Order: sequence, then C-alpha cells, then structure tokens
Amino acid sequence: MNADQFIATIVDEQVIRAIQSAEARTSGELRVFVTDKIVEDPMAEAWKTFAGLNMQGTAQRNAVLIFVAPKARKFAIVADEGMHHLCNEAFWNQLAQQLSEGFKAGDYTGALVRVIEAIGRALLAHFPRLENDANELPDEVLRD
Repeated sequence: MNADQFIATIVDEQVIRAIQSAEARTSGELRVFVTDKIVEDPMAEAWKTFAGLNMQGTAQRNAVLIFVAPKARKFAIVADEGMHHLCNEAFWNQLAQQLSEGFKAGDYTGALVRVIEAIGRALLAHFPRLENDANELPDEVLRD
C-alpha cells in the first residue's frame, strides 16, 4: 500500500455512503480512521483511537473501527465487546484478508466499502435496527 496513493485516492463520499447504508439497517456503528503516523502496533493504536473517539459509549456496545496506517502499511479492525464476541475469529480474519488484498491491488476505496458492507451484514444479523435507533457516532472518514 502506497501511503500517498491511499490518501489521495480514497473517495470519502463512497466510504461514507457505505457506512450510512450499513447503519441504516442496524443499531451498530461503524467508523473509518486513517492516520498519517507510522505505527508499530496497529491493534494498540486502533484501541487507543477507539477509546479516544468514545466508541465504547454506544448503547449496545456494538461499534466497529477500521483503523488504517498507510505509511506503516498496516491496519486493524476492532470491535466493542457487544459485537466482537458474536463473530468468530475466522470472520475477523476474513475481513482482514479482504482488506489486505484490496489494498495490495490498489483498490483502497473499494476494499473499505466491501469490508464495511460485510461488517454491516454481521451487525444486522446480531443488532437489527431498533425503532428508536439514533446515529450515535458521526459517519465521516476521520484522519489525523
């Protein structure tokens, strides 16, 4: 993954539409965070970002963060306790593989959209949208 290509070619509007489409059917929350930093441990950084964004504050503890560090050529997908335990390790590994393959192919936006759609389907299976559901977290692609 070339960091400059990633940052220049990701189409925020497509990613945001994918997040909004997924969240329209579930009470779950999705966020994408792209860091400009070189990180050694993407999981640790993802959890730090997750906490910093108060993603653990959702009503059903069903938020998922896709954390991408293009300069380090690393990423992580982390989910709050309400979602993480409902999906097996194979599910999370499959998402990581799908994201990795898409990034290697240079399909940065497409890879993110496909993974968001897969997460949305999993959220729907476990957390269907409630009648009084509110969007608890902003949908924009975050960068630092």
